[in-house]
Amino acid sequence: MNEKKTSTWSQGMTFMLISTFCFSMMQALVKLLPQFDSFQHIFFRSLIGWILSVSYLKIHKIPLIGKNSKLLIIRALVGSISMFSFFYILTRIPFASSVALKYLSPIFTSIAAVIFLKEKIKPIQWFCFLFSFIGILVMKGFDTRISLFDLSIGILSAVFGGLLFIVIKKIGDDDHQLVILHYFMFVSALVSGIICIFKHGDSQWQLPTLTEISGLMAIGIVGFFAQNYFTKAIQSSEKASILSNLRYLEAAYAFIIGYFIFNETYNLQSFMGLFLIFAGLLLSLKFKSKNISIDE
Repeated sequence: MNEKKTSTWSQGMTFMLISTFCFSMMQALVKLLPQFDSFQHIFFRSLIGWILSVSYLKIHKIPLIGKNSKLLIIRALVGSISMFSFFYILTRIPFASSVALKYLSPIFTSIAAVIFLKEKIKPIQWFCFLFSFIGILVMKGFDTRISLFDLSIGILSAVFGGLLFIVIKKIGDDDHQLVILHYFMFVSALVSGIICIFKHGDSQWQLPTLTEISGLMAIGIVGFFAQNYFTKAIQSSEKASILSNLRYLEAAYAFIIGYFIFNETYNLQSFMGLFLIFAGLLLSLKFKSKNISIDE
């Protein structure tokens, strides 16, 4: 039996690394502005991202409508559901745990890639995915800070985050990445804006101060670059299943940020659950980079 590495470092993988770093910084900035509810965060981030996207497209005279309008709308809806649910849990449970839940999405990306993109996944990789699911059960079973409802919302975010890779792959490079982003940001800003207008209770619209405006702008700008490089990565020739696994670097950043910036602590059982999640997914990435063949 010979093992040969079939995947080399690609431009798409580089784009995904840049994206994961930007996403981590954006999520930390969101956590630093807890006075705004999740819908306000989504609105400001989406509005700023949409303005930046449209400005670039207008300057370079790229049509806003795109060539795959139906798929672009689907991408916008799938992305919005994933983002809305993630921003919700980001303000409800510990920082690193919220990121860990969201980035179960590679499991769902891999399943969808087999069905819709005909990508091949080795049996050992499915065993690695089982490790990650066991990690979720361990984390939920011992970390009382995570309710069953919040866990469900986190998994919902992961499912739609996984489907997002497939939709963008289907769009391909026919449309500029900022055309794709423009649709997504417009839908997210519109929906979150409507919710903010009609929302009642303790979390009504809060007018930001000048200092807070700077923070919200930073979230929008960093989020724009995160989504831009994320889309460019998926539009590359690299497999969706490989790119999705690289996003777990973002979860590693979250542990560091959560510990040093937010003073978050984790009991032994919670750490074991989180460890299983990452161990399973990092092993799956290792196996994906190899091709095992038998010489007769």
